[in-house]
Amino acid sequence: MISTLRRIALAGIVLASIWTATASSAKAQSTSSKADTVSLQEIEKAAEQLADAVQAAVRKATEDPAVKVAALKVAKNAVAAAQVAITIQTQTLQTVLDALAKEIAVATEKQQAKSKSP
Repeated sequence: MISTLRRIALAGIVLASIWTATASSAKAQSTSSKADTVSLQEIEKAAEQLADAVQAAVRKATEDPAVKVAALKVAKNAVAAAQVAITIQTQTLQTVLDALAKEIAVATEKQQAKSKSP
């Protein structure tokens, strides 16, 4: 029951943030003189509105213990996912570095062989 309430509260926060960002985006587009043109002031205004929405969501998360716990669980899962991605990227980078080291060694040997032969 409590976990369902937490999920609903977290979903509400996320939806409120998305709704606020969408509303501010729609306002910015409607006030624009051209459909494809966005001024720097409109971008700044939308960014400020998004920041306000995020700040309100964070405030709600810190005030409500159930939402706070749910937010911490989401953050924990995000960190775990990031750690997995970093591990995979580390393995890929190590493989690429090993292959490059072998290529450099072969090229160095060829250069040394060329310089030794008259």
